[in-house]
Amino acid sequence: MAAKGRGSFLSHYEQSLSTESSSDAPSTKDSGLGSRTPTSLGDYRRLGRGKLIDDLTSSCSNLSLGGRGRSSLKFLEETQSLTGSTGGGGRGRAMFFQKLQQFESTTLTTTSEEEGAVVVTESQSRATVSEDKHEPKDDSDGSTFFKTVKTTRGDKGKPIKLACNYIRLHSDPDKGVFVYEVRFTPNVDSTSLRMKYLNEHRDKFGGVKTFDGVTLYLPILLPNKLTTFVSNNKMDNSEIEIRVMYKRKETLKNCIHLYNVLFDRVMKTLNYVRFDRKQFDPTSPKIIPQQKLEVWPGYVTAVDEYEDGLMLCCDVSHRLLCQKTVLDVMVDIHRSNPSSFQETAKKSLLGSVVITRYNNRTYRIDDICFDKNPMSTFPTKDGDISYNEYYIKHHNINIRDKSQPLLISIKKQRQANSDQTEDIVFCLVPEICFLTGLRDDMRSDFRLMREIATFTRVSPNQRLQALEKFYTNINNSPEAKQILKDWGLTLKQSYECVTGREFGEEKIYFSTKAFDSGPHADFAKYATSNELLDVVNLHTWILMHCKNDSKTAQSFLDHVDKCSRSLGMKVQKPKLVVLNSDRVDAFVNALREHIKQETQIIVCISPTNREDRYNAIKKICCAEMPVPSQVVNSRTLSNESKNRSIVQKIILQMNCKLGGSLWSVKIPFRSVMICGIDSYHDPAQKGNSVAAFVGSLNDSYTKWYSRAVMQTKREEIVGGLCSSFVAALQAYHKQNQRFPDSVIIYRDGVGDGQLALCESYEIPQFELASERMLKVKIKITFIVTQKRINTRYFSVIGGNINNPAAGTVVDSTITRAKYYDFFLVSQSVRQGTVSPTHYVVLRDDSAYSPDILQRLSYKLCFMYYNWPGTIRIPACCQYAHKMAYLVGQNMRRAPAEELSDKLFYL
Repeated sequence: MAAKGRGSFLSHYEQSLSTESSSDAPSTKDSGLGSRTPTSLGDYRRLGRGKLIDDLTSSCSNLSLGGRGRSSLKFLEETQSLTGSTGGGGRGRAMFFQKLQQFESTTLTTTSEEEGAVVVTESQSRATVSEDKHEPKDDSDGSTFFKTVKTTRGDKGKPIKLACNYIRLHSDPDKGVFVYEVRFTPNVDSTSLRMKYLNEHRDKFGGVKTFDGVTLYLPILLPNKLTTFVSNNKMDNSEIEIRVMYKRKETLKNCIHLYNVLFDRVMKTLNYVRFDRKQFDPTSPKIIPQQKLEVWPGYVTAVDEYEDGLMLCCDVSHRLLCQKTVLDVMVDIHRSNPSSFQETAKKSLLGSVVITRYNNRTYRIDDICFDKNPMSTFPTKDGDISYNEYYIKHHNINIRDKSQPLLISIKKQRQANSDQTEDIVFCLVPEICFLTGLRDDMRSDFRLMREIATFTRVSPNQRLQALEKFYTNINNSPEAKQILKDWGLTLKQSYECVTGREFGEEKIYFSTKAFDSGPHADFAKYATSNELLDVVNLHTWILMHCKNDSKTAQSFLDHVDKCSRSLGMKVQKPKLVVLNSDRVDAFVNALREHIKQETQIIVCISPTNREDRYNAIKKICCAEMPVPSQVVNSRTLSNESKNRSIVQKIILQMNCKLGGSLWSVKIPFRSVMICGIDSYHDPAQKGNSVAAFVGSLNDSYTKWYSRAVMQTKREEIVGGLCSSFVAALQAYHKQNQRFPDSVIIYRDGVGDGQLALCESYEIPQFELASERMLKVKIKITFIVTQKRINTRYFSVIGGNINNPAAGTVVDSTITRAKYYDFFLVSQSVRQGTVSPTHYVVLRDDSAYSPDILQRLSYKLCFMYYNWPGTIRIPACCQYAHKMAYLVGQNMRRAPAEELSDKLFYL
C-alpha cells in the first residue's frame, strides 16, 4: 500500500467504522453516547480524543502508509504509540481530518436496543423524522439529503381531529420548473429591455415564463439544450443574439420562491392590494365612521414543502386605513405645535406606510422634504414637468394645496447582472396619500381598539369560511386558474385535516397544597389564596410617595397587611419616605439618600405615568445602587373596589423580586439546566441591541439566573450570549456544587431565514464557550420558538369548529419537510382564534424523545410568575424578553450582577 498512501488508509478506516456500526458489534458505554457505538467524528468528539486514537490503532495495526498519509500517521504517533511502517511524504494532518469530516457527513445507521428505533448519527443534526421516511432524496447536485435520524412524532396524549388553514397543492408530474441562463450579445444592461427582447420570442417557448433579467424559468423542457433567438435593436437596426442555455430541472425545495410569486400574481388577478407580504381586498372595506377609519380584509399566503407534500398556508389578515389624508394629519400637527412643526411631523410620520388610492400602491415614508412642493419639477424623457402637471395629465387629479411639502419614499431595486441594489426615490404629495396601520395614539384609545377588534378578532369558524371563500374566488377566476395550470399546479378544494394530541391537565404545586390547572389552564383563584411555594419575609423595606398620595399609600399598606397573611408572607411596616415634589430629581435624590445595604426592596408610588421618572428609578435601583424595586402608578390604586386584587398581585411580584417562588409544576429532570434567550433592538438607537439570557438554578425550575448585555450595532449578539451562558453555568455550579450534565436552550427571536445561521454559527459558539472557559463538555439541546406564524388549527367535534384546548400539539402533516419541529397551543382563549407556537429543534445531543420535549415545552408555559396560567412561550423565554425590554427601553445600561439571581424585571 506504499504507493496509494492516504486514500487507502482512509478507505480502510471507513470500512472499519462501517463494520463496527453493525448491530452485533460491541457497544460503547459512555455518558455521551449511551449504549451506541461511535459512528462519526462528532461521536468521537463527544467521547474524547483517546477513543478516536484507540479505534484508529485497532483498524490500522497491520497497515503501512505511504504518500500523503505519513503526516497523519505522525500525528497518531505523537498522541499514542502506534506500530507500523511508514513511507513517502505528504500534506499533513489537515487533509486527513478534512477527509474524516467529509466521511462524517455521510450517514451511518446503528440499532440501539434500548431505544428500539433506527438512529442515524449526524453532527449537529437539524432534524429527526419517523423511520419510514429515511429514504434519501436526490438533490440537484447529485448529493444525498437526509431529513431524519429518529422519530419526531410523539404518542402521548389523547388523539384529536383538527382542521388547519392549509390547502394542498397538486403538481403535474409532466411539468416542472426548468432553469435556463439567458445571455445577450452584445450585452444589454437594462432589465426592461432584456425582458422586451425575450418577450418577442415567447411563442417559441410556450409563452409562460418567469424571467429576472438573467435566469429564465419555464414549466416545460425545450427540445434543445441551447436555443438561439435573434432580435432587432430599433435604435441602430443592429442584431441582438439571445442565447438560452439549459441548466437544470429545479428540485421542489428550490421552487418555493417561484410558487409564492405565482400566488402573488393570482392575487393580483383578483384585484387585491399588496401590503408587505399580505394581500387585501379594497372592494369590501368595513367602515368605522366616527373615527374616519376603514378596515380592509385580506389574506397572508405562503407556499412551502411540508412533511405531507406541497401546501399553501393561508390566514386571514386585516389592514387599517385612515380616511384622512397625510396633509390633514400635518395640518393638525401644525395647529397644535406650530413652533416645532417640522420636527414633530417627522417624528409622527416617518416609518409610516401610506397608500395612494388612484393606483392602490403602498409606500413607506422615509423623509419629508420641506424644500419642495407640488409646483417643483422633475425630469422626464419629454422634459421637466411639475408634480401638479403630472397628476393632472396622467391621473386627472388636481392638487389643491400648492405649497404643501413632499413625502420621500425610497425603494430598492436589484440591478441586472448583479446582486447589488439601487435606490429609487419617489416624491409623493401628502394630499393624495392615506395613512395605513395603527398609530400610537390609536393604540392608547381603549374604545377605538375595542371597536376595531369587532372586525379583526375572527373566530375559528369565520377563518375556515374565509379560507373557503379564498379557493372559491380562485376557482371562479379563469385567469387565476390558468396561472396555476400553466405551471402544473392545482388547488385542492378543501382545507387540510390533521391529527393532533391533547395533553392532560397539569398539577400546580403550592407550599402545602396542589391543584389541577383546569380545562382552561387558569389557576388565578388558587394563586392568591394559598401559601406561596417559597416565601421571603419582608423586614426592611422602603415605601416612597409624594405628599399628595399619602391616602393612597396608607390604603396600599392596609391591603398589604391583610393580603400577605393568606400568602404566608410576613411583612413588617416599611420606612416611609414622603416627597414634597414629583420631580424626577426629587425621586433620584431620595433613592440615593435612603437606600442602604440592608434594604430588601423599595416601593415607589408614582403620581403619574411618566416614562422619564420610571427610567430614572430603574437606573438607580437596577444598576447604580442595586436593590429590587416596585413602581406603582397612583391611578392603579385609586379604585377602592379593585384594590385588594391589585395589591395581591403586587405582593406576588414583590416576593419574586426578593428571590421567592410562587408555584411549580412537576418536571422530572435532574442535573439539566433550562435556558431562555431573547434580544431587544432599540429603533431609536439605530441598531443597538440587548442580549438577554436566563438559566435555571435548581431542579424544580423556580430559581433563575438572569443576565443582559448591551451591545453595539457592529457587535455580534452571540458574543454577549456566550459570556452570559458561561456565567449562568458558573452560577449553577455555585448553587449545586456541580455543573449540569445537559442544557436545554429555548431561543426566541429567530425567523426562518436565520435558522441555518443559528445552527451553524450560534450553537457551536455555546459549545466552544463551555469547553474553553469551564473545561466541561455539556450536551446541548437547542430549540427555536417562533410566535409570529400564520399557522392556525381548530378542533372539529361533530360539526362544531372551535379553538383547540390548551396543551394541543401537532407534530405531523403540516410540519416542515427539512426540520424536526412541532406546533403547540399552550393557552386557552375565549375570543377570537388561539395562536399556536412553532418549536424547531435544531440540535439534540441528549436524544430526548419528542414526547419529552413537547411536554416540557408545555409545562414551562405554566412557570411565568407574572400570570397565574399559561403563556404562549416557555417561561424562560418570557423572562428573557422582559429583561431585554427593561434594559433596552428603560435602563439603557447593563443591570448589576447582585440582582442576577432575582426576577427584578417583573
